[in-house]
Amino acid sequence: MPENRSGYVRWMLVAAAVVLSGCTNPFAGDAPTFDEILVAGWLEDKTPAVIVPLYCYDTIGAPDCHAAPVPGKGGRLRGYEGPAPKLRVEP
Repeated sequence: MPENRSGYVRWMLVAAAVVLSGCTNPFAGDAPTFDEILVAGWLEDKTPAVIVPLYCYDTIGAPDCHAAPVPGKGGRLRGYEGPAPKLRVEP
């Protein structure tokens, strides 16, 4: 009996996929184009955001963050915001 039920479920899933594949998004025509967004000025910033440099390094506990890159700690760099630090690859 379970073999018949699994076959029935498979066919129902296939039928549902076929029926739903014909559906389209009724709101697709209402979305603005990229050019309309640019013309509307939605992406313009009046004042650019100031990026404060931040360099975070992995430690045993919480990440340790500094305002400038720490020399010799490039292997533990977890992430940064601002100019890319100069990393030296250890031999």
